[in-house]
Amino acid sequence: MVEGRISLHIHFTNPKQMKNTLLIIMALGMLSIHTLSAQTTVNVATGGTGWKRIATVQGQNGRGFGRVSVYTRGGGNFTPCFLHIDWFKDWSNIGGISVHSDSKSSPHWSAARLTGDGTNTFIEVNFTKDIPSSSLSVKTDDGYGWRPATLYTGTLLDGDGTVRASATVARMNIENQFMVNYNGNVGIGTTTPADKLSVNGRIRAREVKVETANWPDYVFRGDYELQPLPELEAYIKSNGHLPGMPTAKEAEADGIDLGEMNRKLLEKVEQLTLHLIEKDREMEAIRKEVDRMKAMESRLQHLEANILQDGN
Repeated sequence: MVEGRISLHIHFTNPKQMKNTLLIIMALGMLSIHTLSAQTTVNVATGGTGWKRIATVQGQNGRGFGRVSVYTRGGGNFTPCFLHIDWFKDWSNIGGISVHSDSKSSPHWSAARLTGDGTNTFIEVNFTKDIPSSSLSVKTDDGYGWRPATLYTGTLLDGDGTVRASATVARMNIENQFMVNYNGNVGIGTTTPADKLSVNGRIRAREVKVETANWPDYVFRGDYELQPLPELEAYIKSNGHLPGMPTAKEAEADGIDLGEMNRKLLEKVEQLTLHLIEKDREMEAIRKEVDRMKAMESRLQHLEANILQDGN
């Protein structure tokens, strides 16, 4: 290819001619922009529930990448919502998929996946409702991607083939490895985040700060009733764990709250400290009593020695 520059000089004889020419140039420019960002949209019917193929990449092992969108337009009981599906397939068996939606829920579908039959690739959606073509559309951006997918028309075919990648539907989900759920909970390595952040795996951090309340300084107050050691011993023998602490079964099933556990552990440390102080006082009293008895024994031995000496 030879690159060069072409200069075009236009001489206008009157302002009206210039205006009309500029309007033509602007129209051609808008047409070019529209062509570059052209989208294909078709209305389809699911023909039932379950996995359905919405688009395909034929030949060359189905390799390529792009975006396919599915959305409901309303009508009947089908609340308007949409889902973007970004996909990738290499020349072998590696595929990737992510989903994204600004809808507040996904009442019509639950997951998306990438499948293949060795020659072709299929983008599939797991529909939870039977949706007619009067309410359901799929769209592909023909100006984005490489070897973009071709949409199915009419009644969608059932899904099948080897699964290359999948993602549960959420506000955002990258192949079930990182997701933001509709309720704002974030999951890493899990698709069921029950908290604001749920991680299925190890976490490494330079610093973690846990906010807590009711810090157990109350243990050192004068009116605090420290459980006697015999009662504590009886409780441990009966229950197999310290009072106020979760059992092993509870910890395994529900996990532990770091803030609450640190509070409980500090409470036990402070209780133990009080027991040690009390025992130290008892030991000090015993030491004094032993010293007193030793002194008395020494005096008795001295007195005995004097008596024996006087007797001789």
